[in-house]
Amino acid sequence: MLAEFASRYPGTEGAVESAYWRGVLALEPGNHDSSPQVAAALFDTYGKASGALPHRLEADILRHLALQLASPSTTVANAAASQSSSGTQSSSDRSADVRARDAEIQRLKDELAKANDELERIKRRLTAPTKP
Repeated sequence: MLAEFASRYPGTEGAVESAYWRGVLALEPGNHDSSPQVAAALFDTYGKASGALPHRLEADILRHLALQLASPSTTVANAAASQSSSGTQSSSDRSADVRARDAEIQRLKDELAKANDELERIKRRLTAPTKP
């Protein structure tokens, strides 16, 4: 409905706001018709609009989060690449940072897998028939 509104009334304040709200809805985990990449693009569209943008700060934050959700390892690589262009770190420091971040991501994935396994164990225990 929001996309239809924006196409019917392009350039209006409501059409601009619809990009923000479509981005918010695209980040909803239960929304299987969208993705973080779509959300990031919608927040980007909203941020580039002219005029007053009441949700500019929120859109910038949510865009950043959507990009991280879309691809954590790509985001790390992009951050390292942007630092290399500024010349603030040596290449060995950057690669060490990337390795450290990749290791942290792997550690968090392992921790999540363990938590999911424990949750499944608890579910099985709770659904097991009780003895009278």
